[in-house]
Amino acid sequence: MIAPGDVTPLTRNRGFMHHKVSEDDPLAHIPLFAQLSEQDRAAVRRLLTEVRIESGQVLAREGAFGHEFFVIISGTASVDRGGEHLADVGPGDFQGEISLLDGGVRTASITATSPMTILVATHQEFTSLLDTTPEIARRMLPALAHRVRVLTGDAHTH
Repeated sequence: MIAPGDVTPLTRNRGFMHHKVSEDDPLAHIPLFAQLSEQDRAAVRRLLTEVRIESGQVLAREGAFGHEFFVIISGTASVDRGGEHLADVGPGDFQGEISLLDGGVRTASITATSPMTILVATHQEFTSLLDTTPEIARRMLPALAHRVRVLTGDAHTH
């Protein structure tokens, strides 16, 4: 069994129950994918792995190299940086893209605060996802810009 706080690649961790997303999963209800065509959502489904996470499990550790991108289907998690709470995230939110895009380390730690179901893409799957469905990249940009502002202390609400 994996102890809370042990970080390993999510899709290879035997402590998690996981399986490829089935055709009937509701990707249309996830904001990142909602505007995609059914054909594009089918392509996305083929690339993602569903993973169940226990409360207390660390999904990403600040300063560690990232290996996955994930979208939260159910449950909640806490995002912390330098010991400071930044945000709570839940269904429809996505995490992990920054370190996959720039090859750097995780900018924050993410810990499950309830049991969760997430959809996970490895670096290769994430790159393929962006290459085959550019609309996803365009939909990520505002969230990325907001995260940069939060991390640099320049976030303002409108």
